[in-house]
Amino acid sequence: MSSSAQRAALRRPISSRRELALQLGVLVGIAAMAVLLALAGTWLHRGDERRGAREALLQLERVLQPDERVLARAQVTQRHWWDHFRTTPGVVAATDRRLVYVGTVPPALFRPGDDPPSYEEWSFPYDTALTARLGAGVAGAVQGLVVRAPGDRVWRLGVPGGERPRAEAVARAVIAQQALRVAEARRQQAAFDSIAALPPPPPQMHRVRPGETLYGIAAQYNVTPEVLQAMNALTGPRIRIGQELVVRRFRRINGAVVEYYGPQ
Repeated sequence: MSSSAQRAALRRPISSRRELALQLGVLVGIAAMAVLLALAGTWLHRGDERRGAREALLQLERVLQPDERVLARAQVTQRHWWDHFRTTPGVVAATDRRLVYVGTVPPALFRPGDDPPSYEEWSFPYDTALTARLGAGVAGAVQGLVVRAPGDRVWRLGVPGGERPRAEAVARAVIAQQALRVAEARRQQAAFDSIAALPPPPPQMHRVRPGETLYGIAAQYNVTPEVLQAMNALTGPRIRIGQELVVRRFRRINGAVVEYYGPQ
């Protein structure tokens, strides 16, 4: 092709269909490059799962209270979309107070791997709304531990093959601790009911001595003469030597003994 023909071909306008195809090709190329970069970053910064599991165990020791006792624990994993579905190694433990989880967050993409680790943590006390059982695992795990907490919150923790017996021990510990708390609540309720069924203590009496008046006795027991008259069905302030007066009366409200002043 001659130079004049080439110049003519360059001056020829590009059709709108061809221009759209070129733009679409550029966009596809950019998207493909972004996907490749994300995949490369995920692969290069997937993290050391064994090291993450060890760090989760160390962090668990830090979050436990000084006198809190671990009954059962198991290594577990999670995968979150915001972490590009990379493995989050962690540990779940049933203590004598709660069910607690600690996971080591994978390192950030395209950042140095020597940053201090960060963790995700949650814990729930034992109550009737908390359950833990073996079930379907998360992506990358054939089996898992399903935790349902108050507020309809659900966590699916992956359980590696060798950790299944420990995960079963965690689930059994949750059930056992809940049973203990239900039994303790029933025992306390039974004790409360038995106390509430008791009759109130007898009223406190005062025998009138020579020289005493109703006003003086009322002041002695920090009540008014009108209260003493009402509790003893007196029509006036006159009393006699040797007369027994009720100066305090008791009753039970919700099992508790309280004083009250008034007629029988």
